[in-house]
Amino acid sequence: MESKGSSIASGVVNLTNTIVGAGMLGLPGAFGGTGWLSGVVLITLSASFSAHGLVLLSKAACITGRPSSFYSVALASVPRYTILIDLAVALKCFGVATGYLITISDSMVNALDHILLTGDPVNDERFLISLLLSRHFWVIGALVLVLPFSFYRTLDELKKASALALVFVFMLVGMIIGYANGIADPCMGNENEYGDSCRGEIEPFTNFPLTLSKLPIFVFAFTCHQNIFPIVNEIQSVTQFRLNIVICCSIGFALVLFSVVALEGYWTYGSLVRGDILLNYPENNQVTFLRVCIAFMLALHYPLQLDPSRRCITSIVRVVINVWRSNKGSNSTSKKFSGDPLSVIDHSSSIEMEQEESLETAHELSKDYLYYDMSQNNAKQRRADDIDNKLFNAITLSFLSLSFTLAMIVDDLGVVLALVGATGSTLVSYVLPGLIYVKVCPRMDLSKMMAYLQLGVGIIIIPLAL
Repeated sequence: MESKGSSIASGVVNLTNTIVGAGMLGLPGAFGGTGWLSGVVLITLSASFSAHGLVLLSKAACITGRPSSFYSVALASVPRYTILIDLAVALKCFGVATGYLITISDSMVNALDHILLTGDPVNDERFLISLLLSRHFWVIGALVLVLPFSFYRTLDELKKASALALVFVFMLVGMIIGYANGIADPCMGNENEYGDSCRGEIEPFTNFPLTLSKLPIFVFAFTCHQNIFPIVNEIQSVTQFRLNIVICCSIGFALVLFSVVALEGYWTYGSLVRGDILLNYPENNQVTFLRVCIAFMLALHYPLQLDPSRRCITSIVRVVINVWRSNKGSNSTSKKFSGDPLSVIDHSSSIEMEQEESLETAHELSKDYLYYDMSQNNAKQRRADDIDNKLFNAITLSFLSLSFTLAMIVDDLGVVLALVGATGSTLVSYVLPGLIYVKVCPRMDLSKMMAYLQLGVGIIIIPLAL
């Protein structure tokens, strides 16, 4: 009997939570570089292309069949590059997840710095204070926080965590709206000695090179395509119409949320808005509380990066194991028939005799054979499940260990994350959806022409985003 599957609401919550994250804190700064009108155009175009890429991937998944993954659709479209595609997606998600651990630790240190430090050297140098203000302590804390959610096998199991993360998102958006509309003073303590305001100029446009430099921020903001395949696999009564509802609701909600954050943040500080808008706000208890909220939000986002990366790594491991077994089998076969060429003929004759004997006794042994075959199948299934569980746990623990180690060693991924975001996000959101659909769709229609457009735009964006 087929399992019930996940609901549309579950898919919308998880896909939205994949999109909406700490990246939206950079959107007001992106508007500061583009101007508000250019920013609105770019954010709308980015949302539209992102939604179209999700539709293309979901169609490709339905064409190639479930269960789907980047590996399965790539195998059907560009089989030579399946491992490279899985590797690119896995590394992109790994980089983002590791960035989450670093951001969690930085957010907690910045929040507690405001609460715990009093200016008294005796108090500020106590061991407990030093420990709580240590970035490494909070990297360990972040790992402990994400651990319970990291071993869920489906996105549907993460829907409650995703819903909780959205609560923190709403708190953040509420604060940005409050400061923009005078509920709180955004310039408190930020005026200089001449009494100048913390607000810069507000412009509809800026120069073209500066606008172009902000393009990767808009592309990266809507990247969630790695998680469309679990939604296709898990959704109840899968149809393209139901998948389109999930995609449109998720992207539409994110577009509204991002536009509000970007416009309200930009109108608050104008051209003086910083890359992380939290750095513009005064250091007070409200902002400190929101830093803690961001830390918890990112902890709940972490599994949404781990899950697609784990799926891609699992596909790669299975391919390597199958290739190794094939090579091992071919080597043993070649050894078996090496030597006298007549041994091949003798072996063939013996096989024919065995087949004749088997046919003579088949009727008598049919019942016993059926029972034995069922037992063998059950035993094989148990072994396969056991291997799957071990592989799942091994990959999860390896991902967590490497991510934790990198976050402990490196305190700023900087250029690495910028490069991963610029190339990986464009690859996942634009190039792969277009390329895969062009290859799996046999006839030329409007969807295929739009897929060519998606592919072309992605190829243009990658060098511009570097």
